[in-house]
Amino acid sequence: MIPYIKICGINSLEQVKIAKKNNAFWYGLVFFKKSPRNIDFDKAETIIRKSPKSIYPVAVTVNPEKKLVKNLLSIGIKNIQLHGNEPVEFCKVLKEKFKIKIFKGIGLETEADIAKAREYINVVDWIIFDKKDNFLYGGTGKRFNWKLLSKIDIDINYIISGGLTHRNVLKALTLTNAKGVDVSSGVEKIQGVKSNVLISKFCNSVKLYKR
Repeated sequence: MIPYIKICGINSLEQVKIAKKNNAFWYGLVFFKKSPRNIDFDKAETIIRKSPKSIYPVAVTVNPEKKLVKNLLSIGIKNIQLHGNEPVEFCKVLKEKFKIKIFKGIGLETEADIAKAREYINVVDWIIFDKKDNFLYGGTGKRFNWKLLSKIDIDINYIISGGLTHRNVLKALTLTNAKGVDVSSGVEKIQGVKSNVLISKFCNSVKLYKR
C-alpha cells in the first residue's frame, strides 16, 4: 500500500486536482494568518465544493477557538489539524463535541517528544511529527532527525513532515516507517506557490516506497 500523501498549503482548485491525479489522499488548507499559505474562508469553501470527493480537505489550525472549528465544519471540513500547543484535554473536547478526525502536530527533537506524542494516542487520529521550532508552528522547511523514529515501536498512526522533497522522501520513509507524508514547501518553487511539476515528482517518489 502506498503511504498516505498530504499536500499542504493548497490555495487553488487546480492544485487539488493535480494532487488527486497523483494519488494524494488529503490536501491541507491553512487557516493561520501568520502563514504565507493562509487561505480565506470563501476561497476555501469554493475549493472544497468543487474538488473531487475522493481527496479529503484538512484544515490546518494553530490553537484554534471552538468557534473556528465550528465554522470549518460548516464549509465541509471533517479533518482538523492542530499544530499549536493544544493539550490532550482540548483535543478530547473537540473530538466529543464535533465528531471530527484530528491530526496533532508534534515538534520532534528528542525521545521526550515521542513520549509526549504517546499522550495523544487514544485521543487523536493521526500524529504529525514535524521539526521542532520555538518560534514557528510548522512550515519551517527543515527536517527533524528521522533516526529518532527508526528503532522505536510507536503504537500510533503517524505522519512525517518537515523538509521533505521528492529527493529525500524515500529515505525518510525507510528510516521512519511512517504511514504517511505531509509536504508543503518541498513542492514549491516560490514560497506559498505550489508547483504542479514538484507535486507530481513528490508523489511519484512516494509510490516507489515498499515496506
